[in-house]
Amino acid sequence: MSSVVSDDGLRLLRTGLAGSRGPLTRLAVWSLVEASPALASGWVTAAAIDRGFLAGRPLVGIAWLALLAGLYGARAGAERAMFPHFAAVVEPLRDHLVRVLVGATVEQAAGRGRADAAVVSRLTRQVELVRNLVATLLRTARPLAISLVASVTGLLLLDPVAAAVVLPPLVGALLVFPLTLRPMMRRRRALILAEEQVAVRTGESLGAARDIFALAAREHAVQQVAAATDTYVRAGVAAARFGAIRVLLVLLGGHLPLLALLLAGPWLVSTDRISPGELVGAITYVTGSLIGALSSVTGSVGGYWTQLGSTLTRLAEVVTTPKEALPDEPPSCSPDGFHLTVDRLTFGYGPQAEPVLRGLSLEVPEGDHLAIVGASGIGKSTLAGLLAGLETPDSGTVRLGTAALTRLDPARRARSIALIPQEAYVFHGTVRENLRYLAAGATDAELTRAAGEVGAGTLLDRLGGLDAELSDPATRLSAGERQLLVLARAFVSPAEVVILDEATCHLDPPAEARAESAFAARPGTLIVIAHRLASARRARHTLLLDGAETHLGTHEELLAASPAYAGLTGHWAARTQPVVSAGT
Repeated sequence: MSSVVSDDGLRLLRTGLAGSRGPLTRLAVWSLVEASPALASGWVTAAAIDRGFLAGRPLVGIAWLALLAGLYGARAGAERAMFPHFAAVVEPLRDHLVRVLVGATVEQAAGRGRADAAVVSRLTRQVELVRNLVATLLRTARPLAISLVASVTGLLLLDPVAAAVVLPPLVGALLVFPLTLRPMMRRRRALILAEEQVAVRTGESLGAARDIFALAAREHAVQQVAAATDTYVRAGVAAARFGAIRVLLVLLGGHLPLLALLLAGPWLVSTDRISPGELVGAITYVTGSLIGALSSVTGSVGGYWTQLGSTLTRLAEVVTTPKEALPDEPPSCSPDGFHLTVDRLTFGYGPQAEPVLRGLSLEVPEGDHLAIVGASGIGKSTLAGLLAGLETPDSGTVRLGTAALTRLDPARRARSIALIPQEAYVFHGTVRENLRYLAAGATDAELTRAAGEVGAGTLLDRLGGLDAELSDPATRLSAGERQLLVLARAFVSPAEVVILDEATCHLDPPAEARAESAFAARPGTLIVIAHRLASARRARHTLLLDGAETHLGTHEELLAASPAYAGLTGHWAARTQPVVSAGT
């Protein structure tokens, strides 16, 4: 059955399970207890009939049946005991797949400039599908395989004649079944690829929504998504139809031996080739274990395995994409200064989309304080990502010192440039661990000073100091409080360039002014994506993004020279700004 999974897919599964040997061993031990009724059911039933009820000793027969009931009780206890071990296997597997897939996606995006939209399907549905399928196979295929072996063993020990009637068609069905897996896998793979195409077409349409409406191409976009959806539906129907072959295998391998036993039973008993109890015991093995196991193995388990094989193979293809398939990576280097130079920068989200930035050139001297302003959706956050090296331009370069960001060692670039987004991420752990995230060697005094500089000192006292545990930051802290902690984290970092992408939007104006002033006084370069007029006034220079045009100057220079900037500042001044408390 391993032939339905590629070697890379099996390797991906093995590495994901490598740390689960202990839980898997405990599952194997409990499985032996779980299989005890399947091994003993026919033999105990035969003994109860032949040695008890037919021998005129009903209490003996009841005692044998009580033994069987005890075995089923032990099986129930074993099933309950195994659930923690299931979790200890499948949860680390999922985490491993997410880490590997995210790493591969980031690496490929760095080479190609961006990841394809199908990564959403892989990181959500496909990874979760692998997790669920492995858990399901552990719960079903494992006991079924052991029960199948135990039932066959019990039948052979009970009566060789009955075994000779039952086993040949059963073995034949089990031998034929693996031959159906590869065709089934091909259909499952077609289903997965069709699902990815639905994600790709939908993502492309959503990403180019403005162009679609501007060019009146709505019908064409709908047709593309609909065609991908129709292909997905047809692939699902083909997989379901082929799966119906299991009915024939169960009929030949399970129900046919049962019919043969029922027809030959009277003759076998009358000729003393088999006792009545042994006949009933053999029928018990067939109806109680073998038919159910065969039905599940050829049906649900086979379907689960081909689904798992197809999904693992697809994930492995993404993870093991050869380096040669990606553009050559430039050699890494270190910056010789921290002034930013943007040279004829062009960037768009998709090859057919209108560029968000086109031919932008800009100089940000070392130690400068720059505000970037513009209408919503004009490309301010995109430019922030490009300046931080998180996005790769379609053309043009961004340099730190004389080194292009794409040529910088990634770890060195991350230490040099800190981008703080609007959504502040505070993780489970102590306040100290959160503030030290970008500066592992920072002392407690440095952390406390950084918190005080950006205005988070009162918050630090309220939480209980650096040792306070943030067990549930999403509910314990307001959005403004989370932003204050992240600002303190960036302040204490070694970054020479700090980019605040509306990172103070949840603070009230005085708290925002204090935080921005602290970063402006901090050694290094400060770039602020401004959402309030005051941020532009505080900056040494302001860059206005206005579609195809850009304007750079001081606040006063732009007011005098740019009607667009004057209109924007008038809009800011007239707008009623809701104040969200920072909780300080």
